[in-house]
Amino acid sequence: MIWGPFVLALALGLIVSAGLYFAYLWPTAEPPDEDALPAPAPSLSAEPPAA
Repeated sequence: MIWGPFVLALALGLIVSAGLYFAYLWPTAEPPDEDALPAPAPSLSAEPPAA
């Protein structure tokens, strides 16, 4: 069958590409931890403190 080597090369290429993606790019695709996020800015619509 003449398509065998082509299909094998395509499958192995996809496996290697997926492995490289998960090894190098997956950690940067995750959202940051909530503890590492800065505190939200105070709201401007809040009432001023009572004097």
